[in-house]
Amino acid sequence: MRTLLYPLSLALSMLLAWPVSGQTTQTEFGKNRVQYHRDFAEWSMYESRNFITYWYGEGRFIGQSVVQIAEYDFREIQGILEHRMNDKIEIIVYVDLTDLKQSNIGSEEAFVNTGGQTKIVGNKMFVYFNGDHNDLRRQIREGIAGVYLNAMLFGSNLQEIVQNAVMMNLPEWFKEGLIAFVGTEWSSELDNQLRDLLLRYPEDDFEDLAEKDPKLLGHSLWYFISQNYGNSTVSNLLYLTRINRSVESGFLYVLGSTYRRTLDSWERFFRDRYAEEAGQTTPPEGEVPVKNKRNLPITQLKISPDGQRIAYVLNEIGRYRVFIQDLQTGERTLVHKGGFRNAIQATDYNYPLIAWNPSGLELGVIYERRDVVKFLRYDIHSKERVVEDMSTQYQRIYSMDYITPTELVLSAAVRGHSDIFIYFTLTRQSQRLTDDFWDDLDAVFTRVHGQRGILFASNRTDSLLTRARLDSILPITTYDIYYLNLDKRDEGELVRITHTPHANERHPVSLDDTWFAFLSDESGIVNRKTGYLEDYIHHFEHVITFQDGEEMRLHADSIIEQVLDSAALAQIDTVTLDTVIKQRGVTHFNSNYSRNVLSQSKARRAGRLAELVFLDGAHRIFVHTIEPEAEVQPFLTQHQRQWMEWLSSRGEEVPPYEPGMEPLRVMPPVTQTPPRDTQPPTP
Repeated sequence: MRTLLYPLSLALSMLLAWPVSGQTTQTEFGKNRVQYHRDFAEWSMYESRNFITYWYGEGRFIGQSVVQIAEYDFREIQGILEHRMNDKIEIIVYVDLTDLKQSNIGSEEAFVNTGGQTKIVGNKMFVYFNGDHNDLRRQIREGIAGVYLNAMLFGSNLQEIVQNAVMMNLPEWFKEGLIAFVGTEWSSELDNQLRDLLLRYPEDDFEDLAEKDPKLLGHSLWYFISQNYGNSTVSNLLYLTRINRSVESGFLYVLGSTYRRTLDSWERFFRDRYAEEAGQTTPPEGEVPVKNKRNLPITQLKISPDGQRIAYVLNEIGRYRVFIQDLQTGERTLVHKGGFRNAIQATDYNYPLIAWNPSGLELGVIYERRDVVKFLRYDIHSKERVVEDMSTQYQRIYSMDYITPTELVLSAAVRGHSDIFIYFTLTRQSQRLTDDFWDDLDAVFTRVHGQRGILFASNRTDSLLTRARLDSILPITTYDIYYLNLDKRDEGELVRITHTPHANERHPVSLDDTWFAFLSDESGIVNRKTGYLEDYIHHFEHVITFQDGEEMRLHADSIIEQVLDSAALAQIDTVTLDTVIKQRGVTHFNSNYSRNVLSQSKARRAGRLAELVFLDGAHRIFVHTIEPEAEVQPFLTQHQRQWMEWLSSRGEEVPPYEPGMEPLRVMPPVTQTPPRDTQPPTP
């Protein structure tokens, strides 16, 4: 193997608290797979205190994020598992999932499952970027946990691995659930999945349910243990389970309760929680029957501008089909199909993307074939399909919406950053709207009071529209909704519609020229919120006009005599006071559903809204009309109450409880575990 080494000029090394070195290597990786580009021929490396991070091609910025996030979370993960390793963990970084599937590294190993679990081979872990640094962080944390758990449970040398693998028969939920527990804290999304599973199978116990979803059930049990016995119990359970080679012995010695009694306590805890919540919410209305005998995931849903048709995507572990269905007759037409079934590697649920042309006569489909992004236009009357390649600058596209029949607004990754673009289909040219390291997703076109704009979700921390590159601030905060006025881009500022540090808002849609809607998990269940923009007085400014006609503006709180020198003061002609008017969002909840809304789509020329909801173990489609002015007070789940009470105990501002409603009973934990994002380790 021939290796070339030369130093990389890295600004990153000056920004990190850990020593980082860089080098580039050219290498062959053995077993072949079909590869559609030559980017894998040259790899570069960042080496920090605990990790060696490899990246290639246009993945430099992703590699920088990975090494920072890994070191950022490393001490906390060590604290949870109470384990140390002498060797550095190697992280192989891929631009997207397609590239990960092409890689030869570790090709002799299959993915553990198709549920998004980080791939691990020895002390190597493989991660990819999907536009969301929070998900990248989850992959990194799960990968670190997986490497550590393999070393803890099965040893570090061949003899220990063989001996422990033979003698230790761990249930599947044990390791998968623990990796997930370390990877991400218990969330409204996980709570929704467990709620649906328990209510769907009221007679099943933990082990029966664990056969259906071992990762989710294992995560919930470790969460239950940490909340009621403290985080230190987790590492003690691991240690005694390995020493005694028995899960039952570990539970008995550490928890003082038998394995069976602990599982019974888990079941009472969650079933009581969800039983108390039952009847406090309302189910969605207007379900649309869809032919889906095999209960395949629906990954995309869009309603036509006239509200007469829906388009959706079914994905069977990689083999997808795009349908258009008439809402009156129920007849459906196959628009496009592609991919192939692959039960070994992780399934790509991002592609294809769909959107209706404003005319309502054409459906746009963005998909990927052999690592080339394609754009298909399907005429619903002539059935004609026109396919063309999209610009090669896009590493991956995450969302699409039409502005005009020949203009699209995209959320896409270019050089490892997910930003907003306008794409001109006739010329295949792009206009970049955002250019920073924050994640900008779910971009949709809207008109507000006659002006063109873009609504999108972002984890940025301010509303300034400036070019920014990654430094010591990581884009791992929650998502808010922002508005970009296309007719006033020169102002260089966005309108921040929401500001919820402890909740996520995603999937905005335009309802009409005044109202918009988006999805929020603020209540513990992802519900719909509606809102509008209003003008308000932001501040006052002194407008100073000099004798030569030039103007200068100062904030009204500024003292002119302290800002200007005597010569400038002598040249002042007039000083007037100007009012600076800006816009802000006014929002309220508009639904109180019993399950999470996964996505939504609004008919541009009709008052109908399509929603995708996971209910009773299936993806279901609902189409109905809404009244955006109607304000609904959503029910707060018990998980969300417990989370808000913890925040309130720390003096943080949280939304109020529902009027007149008593707090739900919460099982008091022995040691309350603070949420991960609020207690990051100090670099």
